[in-house]
Amino acid sequence: MKHIVTLLMLGASLSVAAQQTVPLTFERRSVVEEYTGTWCGNCPRGIVGLQRLSEDFGDRCICIAVHTGDHEPMVIPAYPDLVPESGGIPACTIDRTGKLDPYSGVGSRGIYHYGLDVAFDYRLSQPTEAGLELTAQWNDAQQWDVRFNATTTFNIDSDTAPYRLCFVLLEDGLRGEGSDWQQVNYFTLEQGMSDSQNYADDDMKPWREAPYRVDGMEYNHVAVNTLGIKSGIAGSIQAPIVSGVAQHYSNLVTTLNVRIIQDKGRLTAVAMILNTETGEIVNAAKADIMPFGYNAISDATTDAAAQPSAVYDLQGRRVGYPAKGIYIKNNRKYIKH
Repeated sequence: MKHIVTLLMLGASLSVAAQQTVPLTFERRSVVEEYTGTWCGNCPRGIVGLQRLSEDFGDRCICIAVHTGDHEPMVIPAYPDLVPESGGIPACTIDRTGKLDPYSGVGSRGIYHYGLDVAFDYRLSQPTEAGLELTAQWNDAQQWDVRFNATTTFNIDSDTAPYRLCFVLLEDGLRGEGSDWQQVNYFTLEQGMSDSQNYADDDMKPWREAPYRVDGMEYNHVAVNTLGIKSGIAGSIQAPIVSGVAQHYSNLVTTLNVRIIQDKGRLTAVAMILNTETGEIVNAAKADIMPFGYNAISDATTDAAAQPSAVYDLQGRRVGYPAKGIYIKNNRKYIKH
């Protein structure tokens, strides 16, 4: 009997040790920053590429359309310095790891065929050293500022912290009057341009049938304001970094005097972890903006008291079978690995 008890105790000790040595793993969400313009006749292929990528990868894909150019109605001052230097637009980066075509990617299926998903899928397969969770909420009843609340957790120990957070506000459905808001389209059959014949896939068909200048466009994933977008926010991730120990950071992104914003109800928030040594995006998260005064945790826990087994996300929405992330259950936060 003594030997059995000893073996059981040894097994329990080994089990605890095994639990303590299991490395943390985090699901990567990757960011596609696409540089585009209404004046750019080649840019419709980027519009199609981002749409397909969003459909293919869902929440693990965060698309940001960065409009640039002298006569571009959706340009913002923070991003132009990040436009890839060589060549023109459309162009994109995945987690800032290199310049790609926003439709064909590296051309693995040919330069005239959709292939951005190949490069994106490869990036998602790469391990990341950090997880990121984000909530966002209006900081005032007037909806002047959005408060970003970010939680970072690393699976490494480091006496230094070569990492910083940056924040972006995105808006869908932007549209306007006048020629600057018309999308120039080099893929139209109207004028017999070569691109209308070369890009023959079905997903480009609407653009082949569209005119040279497309009116009534709705532009999605548009970056309308940022904080720390180039090199991150100093002090947003502190040293030392301890594996498994969460760090919390909060800051505001304003909507005041941001003329590009049309409808604050269509805004979403994005946070990214930047590696300041490599320039790469380590991980990212996207969140809806909750109303001013909304308390997700108290609202969730009140209902959870009545239904102890209920699980909620940090926005207070009940979920059935949660994926990896931070949730609320039985009045407590817990991490689903």
